[in-house]
Amino acid sequence: MLDDSPLVSIIIPAYNAEKFLAGALESVIRQTYRNWEAIVVDDGSRDRTAELAKAYVAKDGRIKYVYQENQRMAAARNKGIGLAQGQYIALLDSDNMFSPEKLAAQVAFMEAHAECGVSYGRIVHFFEGAPNVLYKNRNEAPLESDAFRSLLWRNSINVLQVLIRKKHLDEFGAFQGRWPACDEQYVWVNLARHGVKFCALDDVVGISREHRTSDSSRRGHIYDTAWSFLQMLKLIAPSLSAEEKERYGGDFNALSKKYHRMLWIGRFIKTRPFSWVLLPLYLKRRDRNYIRVD
Repeated sequence: MLDDSPLVSIIIPAYNAEKFLAGALESVIRQTYRNWEAIVVDDGSRDRTAELAKAYVAKDGRIKYVYQENQRMAAARNKGIGLAQGQYIALLDSDNMFSPEKLAAQVAFMEAHAECGVSYGRIVHFFEGAPNVLYKNRNEAPLESDAFRSLLWRNSINVLQVLIRKKHLDEFGAFQGRWPACDEQYVWVNLARHGVKFCALDDVVGISREHRTSDSSRRGHIYDTAWSFLQMLKLIAPSLSAEEKERYGGDFNALSKKYHRMLWIGRFIKTRPFSWVLLPLYLKRRDRNYIRVD
């Protein structure tokens, strides 16, 4: 890779990540694209995350470590983005991994397509304990022609998939951090709302580790998601132009009704004894989105 190739800043939030952080960092070091910096933002970990991260800093000078008191993932990502020196931003959670060609493929695409503000590739998933059995998530589908509407209706992009021009985050903002869910969806919706173009690549750019005990498996996850989504609508709606209100007003009304229903369902699911029956049914339905890759 040429020395004048654009710098990519890889933001890695880490909270009590000693079990998986090495795998994430090794996947960064193995990138065929060489001009990157990785910023590990330790979000108040109480395990060996700091020790492990600092060992990698000593191993490779492109890796940086910064500590903050625990403020949750969105704040950790924003901290890293604020420190980033790169033209492009990539996001890597501490328990996931990049494919070796991720940065090379996405930087080449973005350099060849100046109109694209965000590129997103495909990813595969595995469940903890079975790393050789891979799945795709059918929710992670290419956007429709109207990216804003598409992203309002479905959060179809995982942070692991993207490469973002940093200038767009600087201009339009990154993660809100004020809600217990929907932070990622907000970023995509906000960028699309401001006319940033999303471009799909067919390359597999990452590997996502799925945990049966993940945050989305909590009793309160549906309630938190519904509440957060409604807050997102309230934040975005006043900024719409008259033309946008005419175009998207029906979407906002329908989505508001949908997520108010989800709020009530979420209240039941997070309340015992209803959660004992309803939560397993919800998780079973969610897992149907994972289709094995042969």
